[in-house]
Amino acid sequence: MTAFTVRRDAGAVLVGDRPPHPERTMLVEARGALLYWDALDLRVHPAAEIFDARAAGDWLWEVYGPEAAAAVLGEAGSIATEWASPVLDAARNLALLRWAGAWWPASYAAAIPALPVDLLRAETAWYAAGLDHLLDDEAAVERALAEVDLTALTGRTDHETAALAAGLADLADAFGVELRSAALRREDWALAAGGAEPGLAVASGSAPIDWSRVPARALDAAGEAAWRFENRSGAWMLAVSAPAAPGAVPASLTAVVDTVEVPLHLDPDTNTFSGEAPAPPEFAMRLGRGRPIEVHSPGYAADDADPDRAERRAALIAFARERLASPAATLTERSAA
Repeated sequence: MTAFTVRRDAGAVLVGDRPPHPERTMLVEARGALLYWDALDLRVHPAAEIFDARAAGDWLWEVYGPEAAAAVLGEAGSIATEWASPVLDAARNLALLRWAGAWWPASYAAAIPALPVDLLRAETAWYAAGLDHLLDDEAAVERALAEVDLTALTGRTDHETAALAAGLADLADAFGVELRSAALRREDWALAAGGAEPGLAVASGSAPIDWSRVPARALDAAGEAAWRFENRSGAWMLAVSAPAAPGAVPASLTAVVDTVEVPLHLDPDTNTFSGEAPAPPEFAMRLGRGRPIEVHSPGYAADDADPDRAERRAALIAFARERLASPAATLTERSAA
């Protein structure tokens, strides 16, 4: 049984509460409403923000059941439901997979494997197709199918993946989409030079990576970024390295130590993002012991007012570990495990 309070505010109907942080938010954008699941409180039924009751009324019963949906759209102050349906299952799995595509905390340090991107995209497309009638984006299924690499799927030998590939091929025909069949080539990667030989280190330090500030599948979610301030043939340099996530993809990252910014690039041979930049000699005078280092990507803002980022990261890592062993895991998660 799932119970929610129902509130009405400024023309919107609010069922339960949205998750408190972006990295915990599993979301489906439906016609007339947003559906939310909390990664750390994964109830069967979602919380919801309904902003167009007429549009949402066409499908809301499939998620909450006819009686609970009528109560939501009526005057009820709370609902309780045990409703189960294929649409509810597909919506929950789609929200989970979309969350995983953005927030999965892959980490060598925490023994969390990367999710196979080919299966992630394939399952996302499959569940999106099952929700075509209620998704807000009318082209959502076509967009998802366009990301599927059929060659990568057919290269797998298990029966479940083969069935998924066949089903997606049929869906692609029905939606008029040509599935991709070309894998990423090594020469397509944006590589960086390995850097010069290290010089005489004057100061160094490290700090945990805040993976909410970088794209998915970039940095090791449980790793630490390290810096060295060194004299190299008379020149003062700041060198930075950060461990990449399992199956990392190139990303535009910048490390900041004090006021010095260092662009970082992925070296797939060492599975490390690294870079260096000139630093003024007085740089060392401003550095206290254990000076923090921050790594971020454009568009990923920090929540500096939040003192619980480390605990939040640990909770999401624990959640990912539980998902890998869960009997309800998706094909993508089971393949990673």
